[in-house]
Amino acid sequence: MSRRIVSLVALLAFGSTPLLAQQACPDGSARDEAKITSAIDLYAREPFSARTYRVLKGLGDPMIDPDYGSYSSWQDSDAFKRLTAAILPEAKQPNYYGYECRLGYPREVLEKRIADLGKTSPYVKQWLTVQLAVLAACDGEKIAELPGPLSDQQSPVKELQEADRAYQSATLAFYTDRTKAVDLYKAIGASASPHKGAARYMVANILANGKQLAEARAEAKAILADPALAGVHGITQELLGYIANLEDTAPGWSGLINDTIAVLDKPTKDIQASPQLAKEYGRALYDIDFVGIRAKADDWWLDGKLPENPTISKAIVDATRQHAMVPWMIGGQTAQEYYTKAPWQFIGPKWEARTQSLVDRSLALVAGTPPLAKDVFEALKARPDDASRKALWDKAQAAAKAANDSCGTAPETAAAGTFLTHAVRLSALAGKFDEIYGGLDAYPFKKSNAYTQNALVPFGQYLIGQGMVEEARTFRDQLLKDDLWASLSNGQGTAGVLAEIGMWAAEDRAQWEKALSHDTEKTGAALLNFLPAKDLRAMAKNETLFNRDERALFVRTAWTRLFARGRAPEKSFTDELYALNPEVKAVADKVATDYPKANEANRRLLTILRTPRMGILVNAPGIWEPITMTSGGDVTALDSFDHNDKNWWCPFETDRLLGGLRNDFDSITGVERASWSAKSLEPVLEANAVADLARKRESVLKAHPVVKSVSWSEIKALSQMPSAPKLLATAATKWGKTARKEDASAAEALALAIKTTRYGCNWHGGHGKYSKAAYDVLHARFGTTPWATQTPYWFDCVNFYNQTSTTGGKCPSPSWPKQEIPR
Repeated sequence: MSRRIVSLVALLAFGSTPLLAQQACPDGSARDEAKITSAIDLYAREPFSARTYRVLKGLGDPMIDPDYGSYSSWQDSDAFKRLTAAILPEAKQPNYYGYECRLGYPREVLEKRIADLGKTSPYVKQWLTVQLAVLAACDGEKIAELPGPLSDQQSPVKELQEADRAYQSATLAFYTDRTKAVDLYKAIGASASPHKGAARYMVANILANGKQLAEARAEAKAILADPALAGVHGITQELLGYIANLEDTAPGWSGLINDTIAVLDKPTKDIQASPQLAKEYGRALYDIDFVGIRAKADDWWLDGKLPENPTISKAIVDATRQHAMVPWMIGGQTAQEYYTKAPWQFIGPKWEARTQSLVDRSLALVAGTPPLAKDVFEALKARPDDASRKALWDKAQAAAKAANDSCGTAPETAAAGTFLTHAVRLSALAGKFDEIYGGLDAYPFKKSNAYTQNALVPFGQYLIGQGMVEEARTFRDQLLKDDLWASLSNGQGTAGVLAEIGMWAAEDRAQWEKALSHDTEKTGAALLNFLPAKDLRAMAKNETLFNRDERALFVRTAWTRLFARGRAPEKSFTDELYALNPEVKAVADKVATDYPKANEANRRLLTILRTPRMGILVNAPGIWEPITMTSGGDVTALDSFDHNDKNWWCPFETDRLLGGLRNDFDSITGVERASWSAKSLEPVLEANAVADLARKRESVLKAHPVVKSVSWSEIKALSQMPSAPKLLATAATKWGKTARKEDASAAEALALAIKTTRYGCNWHGGHGKYSKAAYDVLHARFGTTPWATQTPYWFDCVNFYNQTSTTGGKCPSPSWPKQEIPR
């Protein structure tokens, strides 16, 4: 079947055009494609979260994010301080209140008093005056008694003041005498006070912090059982988690897990109808992870193998046998982590066996997994046979349609991203690429991350990682079209990854540059370091492809490479350097002004000595990402951290930079990501997987048109040239020996050359021989000049790799694994 026919079949199945042409949602609201896309991505981002499960179950999504729900927070403090400043501008307030000062409830009470009585009410001001005294006690001041009450108040302010002062007195005791505070809070809790709920909570809180855990739990349970105290049910539920943590018993943890799941199992309409339940729901989304319902490194929860005296582990095992959501989440997250940590290239028999076992055993623990949630979970273990591929593509199509028809509210919305990802995976593993092109071409939500990040990117990584360059070019031509690039924001990392996939798939220089044009960090590509200087100079003239900073870097690098190899760049080359690097020209002009009698070669030497950012690299291998030399700061500034890549130059470190090139490739294909998680991936990775992929990487490198254009003789010359400290110090010494004693330009050159031996290349042995030679000439011939008096030392190993001594030594240098040249 031709690609065109496959694409047409898939298009008819998805029905993308009529789907997106619908103008209204089922509830009559206007259709918003971006909102539907966001809904699909929300669940695709966390496919095995409690939030996703409840949507797959048909409970809906109240669109509330996980919330820690802390009793006191900086928001409470900020709001309370702002209200205080408005009501009592003369009041003295601290810069910040400590955590123990618990401003959540005072803020709530103050806002209610303002709502009922107004900001200008004498009683509101009085209440705030008393409350500030309470908080001063929290901050450590000795408050013997509270400011007196307002006299002659009429109902209802009279009764309100009595209740408020009782609670404020109890809180003052809380900060000074916890035993007395319990009695005061208990009395309030037994009354009809508006602070009854808060007082009951404080009793439970004090008991918990006093390690009276059974009593604290009993009081907390009593509060939750009383509907009249609903205002403090949320923080009381949070307190139960704290008690469970302190108590650390299996029943305690089980109670917390069960309560959390009970809240998560509420229908959306109930949650939206109750502000209190909405708060509890946000906390439950947070707490479900806190109590350990998340991915596990080992299978103890499946096997039921527990340590001696198990507590939370026992509660988790029990929960996996009682609540279908729990094994679905734990097993799903555990299996999903394999796909997150390693690309599809690593999938083999071990991977398939492990995911099948994990999914099947998880589902067997307890009955009742909702059918759609079960389908999503089983997608993780699906194998690339004909029947499985068809079934999964059908589900992906149906889920996309349901999401669209419902405007993102149907349960299938939470399945759409996961189904699409694994349908693409199965077709890729089977080598049925036409299925993918047809399915993705017809997919209606091409602006979604589910499409770009979870389907397009891993497919492209798979093709390049497997060395399937020809197919990767078809991938590029079929899928990486102008409308896709236009849909990716400039700051989105997806664009950079897809661009680099396209760069590695390029069949010629023109296609490579076309892909590079879409890269968000053009000067980060490791391959740029290997381009001949003539290529870098030519790229500096390409105003269409590169911005001014990038072009400035290219010409600066090309010019410096020529100079570093002992050649004098022609005037036209220098003019190009100055045109794109006005800061360098300003240095050169200043040298000419300072020393008009110096010859051209010596002025050039001084310009380089005054300009540490003249280097030979476009970027350098970094720990997490390439170190780019674009916009590296003032060209005259020394980099205090990176002496080897940013302060002038070292010889070209071929092994290091080839290692960086290979790491760059492995980063794009996802292989590097897998190396970071090698231990946790042991259950699914074949023994020879890394070596096999390395061989495939080499086949791509050796055949790549830009790699083939590298001048390895030029690279060899760059690797054998002297470091900047050696070349510059030797040249300055030669100049100083023949210069007149009053020649300040020679004195400056010697002093700055010695400075390069302090702050320049650390990786090629000590600088002592030529640093001391320059020092001797400087002090012998120019000893009375400021340059000599400001240069009291010469340098050998200071600041060198693994070297702390400032004198002598072997000046050890780092070594990098030997790299084969890809040719």
